[in-house]
Amino acid sequence: MKKRVISAAVGIPLIILLAWLGGHYWTVLVWLAALLSLFEFYRGVKTSGNRPLWLVGLMVIAWAMTLNASPLGGTLGALVLILSILILVILYPRYHIIDLAITWFGALYIGVLMGYTWKLGTLPGWFGVIMLALLLTWASDSGAYFVGKFWGKNKLAPQLSPNKTWEGFFGGFVATILVSLAGYWIMPGYSLYQYVGIGIAAGLAAPFGDLFASGIKRGFDIKDFGRLIPGHGGILDRIDSFMCVAPLVYILIVRWGG
Repeated sequence: MKKRVISAAVGIPLIILLAWLGGHYWTVLVWLAALLSLFEFYRGVKTSGNRPLWLVGLMVIAWAMTLNASPLGGTLGALVLILSILILVILYPRYHIIDLAITWFGALYIGVLMGYTWKLGTLPGWFGVIMLALLLTWASDSGAYFVGKFWGKNKLAPQLSPNKTWEGFFGGFVATILVSLAGYWIMPGYSLYQYVGIGIAAGLAAPFGDLFASGIKRGFDIKDFGRLIPGHGGILDRIDSFMCVAPLVYILIVRWGG
C-alpha cells in the first residue's frame, strides 16, 4: 500500500501537469505510454512461448494511433499489413502466422485506444476534457476497490479476476456518476443529461477495460504486464481502464459539438 501511495503521489501530479501544458507535452506522454505498454505486452506474451515481431508492432501501432488523423488510414493499413507479411516471410521465416496475429492484436489493442487518448489533447478546452476522463477512471477504480474491499462478497468474473465483486462494480459505477455530476457544475457547457450519459458510459467502460486486460493476462498466463510502477505493476496494468474510457469521452464530446 505504501508503494502504491508514493507512486500515485508522484505520478498523478506529473500527469496533470503534462495534461495542462497540452500540445507536444501531452503527445510525448501518450506516445511514450503507448510504446511502453506495447513493450510490456510483447514481453509478457513471450513468457508463454509466443514470438511477437517488434518491427511489425512498431509499424502497426504508429498506423493505429494516427488512424483517425489521416484520410488515407485504410490505404496505409493495407500497406502495413502487406509489409508485415513480407517481414514475416523474409526476415522471420521460422516464425508462425500466430506470432504475426498476436503482434497485430497487441498493437491494435493499444494503438487504437491510445490514439483516442492522444486526440483528447486536440479538443477545445482539452485540459478539462482530459481531467474528466482521468477523474472518471480514477473514481471507478477507487470506488470499486474500497467498496469491494469492505463489502464485496459476490464475485463478478472469478475466472478472469477473482478479486473483483459485483459490490465493487456498483461502487465504482456510482462513483463515476458522482464525478460526472460534479463535472456538470465545475465545467459547464453540456447538459446534466449529457454528463450523466458520460458517467454511465465511463462506469461501464472502465471495469470492462480492466476485465479485458485481465482476460488477456489469464490467457497468456501473465500476472502483471510489468513492474515499472511500484505497487501498481506496469504501465499497461495502470491504464487499461483509462484506455477504454478515453475513446468514449472523446466520441461523446465530439458528437455534442465539443
